[in-house]
Amino acid sequence: MTDSDPLFDLAAQLEELSAQLEVWRGQWGRTQGEIGVLRERLERETGQTIMLRVEVKRLLAEVKALAEQLERALEKRQLTPPAAPWWCVTEAEGRSMLAELRHWVEDFARKHYPAYLARLPACWPNHPEAVWELSTLRAEHERVYGDEDNRDLAGALWWYERWLPGVIARLEKAITCDAGVCRRTRKTPQ
Repeated sequence: MTDSDPLFDLAAQLEELSAQLEVWRGQWGRTQGEIGVLRERLERETGQTIMLRVEVKRLLAEVKALAEQLERALEKRQLTPPAAPWWCVTEAEGRSMLAELRHWVEDFARKHYPAYLARLPACWPNHPEAVWELSTLRAEHERVYGDEDNRDLAGALWWYERWLPGVIARLEKAITCDAGVCRRTRKTPQ
């Protein structure tokens, strides 16, 4: 058996450690490069994430504002009543609805459309066809003019062109009462 030279053994171990150290340095260098790439990517993506978060917040605020605007518009549309449902109301409800319609016809329509309404006899509330047609005319007027922020110009033009003259012409033909006496009730209109 030969004794090995301890210095030779140490030199061999040192050479082996040196080779391993070079491998580790290479791995450490690659790791540092990868860490640098990851750091740059993180900074870039963090910036994009922040920008995306800001954009998402802006879009959510915009959607919320649009939803509120839509809700207000829908609420306004719901304020416009449908044509009066004369067929399904109680007698008391009918009297109340007729009082509201009389108010609209006599205090609003006769004032603003005097030439048209001059052709409508005062006994119109005694005639169901007049009550129905004028109720519908009123509902359309309220639909067209009811939303102060969004008036319907095309609807207004059509109301003046078609609905108001048409209703008055039909009622003029349907209600053939004399000036002083209603043919339907045989009474003087009040």
